[in-house]
Amino acid sequence: MTSPPLDLLTDFLKIPSVSSQPEHLPDMAAAREFLVNLFNSMGFTSKVLPSEVHPAVYASLFSDPSKPTILVYGHYDVQPPGAPSSWTTPPFEPDIRKERIYARGAADNKGQLLIHILTVKDLIAKYGLDNLPVNFKFIIEGEEEIGSLSVEKLITQYPDLFAADYVFLSDTEMVAPGEPSIDITMRGCVDFEITVQTGSHDLHSGQFGGLAPNPAFILTHILNKLRNGRGRIQIPRFYEDIVPLSPKELSDFRHLEPKASEILKEGHFYYLGGGEPGISLNRRRWSEPTLDITGLDSGYTGPGTKTIIPNTASAKISLRLVPSQDPRKIYRSFVDFVQKLIPKNTVCSVSRTAVAMPYKADSAHPVYSLAKDILTDTFGHHAVFTGQGGSIGFIPAIAGYYHIPCVLIGFGLPDDNVHAPNEHFSLENFTGGIAAMTKIYSRLPALTSAK
Repeated sequence: MTSPPLDLLTDFLKIPSVSSQPEHLPDMAAAREFLVNLFNSMGFTSKVLPSEVHPAVYASLFSDPSKPTILVYGHYDVQPPGAPSSWTTPPFEPDIRKERIYARGAADNKGQLLIHILTVKDLIAKYGLDNLPVNFKFIIEGEEEIGSLSVEKLITQYPDLFAADYVFLSDTEMVAPGEPSIDITMRGCVDFEITVQTGSHDLHSGQFGGLAPNPAFILTHILNKLRNGRGRIQIPRFYEDIVPLSPKELSDFRHLEPKASEILKEGHFYYLGGGEPGISLNRRRWSEPTLDITGLDSGYTGPGTKTIIPNTASAKISLRLVPSQDPRKIYRSFVDFVQKLIPKNTVCSVSRTAVAMPYKADSAHPVYSLAKDILTDTFGHHAVFTGQGGSIGFIPAIAGYYHIPCVLIGFGLPDDNVHAPNEHFSLENFTGGIAAMTKIYSRLPALTSAK
């Protein structure tokens, strides 16, 4: 495998396209312009689709309507880099060290997205614009890191633009270096915020202690009821819609079971907890639902002490859901559950933030066997099915609307420091990814005609 030129990747990584910070609006526009110019230079027809906050880039290249059509998904926005002092080199000045490129967005998602774009570039060089093995569409959003606010609206607003035979994306990671994998499950996500209020203002704890209710105790009582001692979630009807994994899928997960020490090293935490202990580690992180408190606030939290009884307490709660759990249905059950625990005359509010649905692939579809075989051949190691504990809002939305297979092939690695300082991406995987996708796209016509 010859190494692809890195100038496009480094130029893309230099753009600080941070979607969550208003001061980077010009940089978000610059990233869109970069992509539009790149697609246009390759012969694509491209356009910018209005979105709630940051527009999406759409591009298409049709060789022959009788050939299968591929829709490639990616995102051009990145997470904030955090403190510059945490980085060895500046986050938006790409630096290559030991066959890895370091920059914010290197693995998530600019490097992995460019694998697919450069694959098309290679296919054009080999076959010509008018004789490509498949037709290509790309949708590259700018809101993935802030919850994919517009994907469902875009799909329903422009249904013809997104129609395809297959969806491909690379926004995840391999199991380990040199060990390719395909994600067949992805957890959904829904976040709640609960606020408890017992008065109009804080009170002197000496004057009103023993008389005034304390909202922090009320809230922690509620939070303590959300899971039992074994980590099982106690929201009524929470587990009733879950679709179990097949024996083959469970076998793949067991085959990849890590040691507890490996998980602790990867996450830099002290001991295992937070899930049901009788379930394997891979199932706990890939295909079991979770409920976590992500923020907790009440009273005075500054230096020293302040003798008060607070009037409010609040908590942020994040749930990861699995197929076919419905975040909206679970939200209603959560609200009902909380309301039954609230004392009379206590003011309580529950709000819900952005929702991402869970996803499960039909791993028996022949496209997954094709991808497995080619990944095995390219990387010299048997490819396996894995799962993702995180969420990508576009995948369940597009799969639910068109009922087409979505093939999630991650070329990142578990230690890429995604969302953390010193994010990086393997140049070996960058090269190998282009080689693998070139083979997959070239062999899809034969697979489609055989269906």
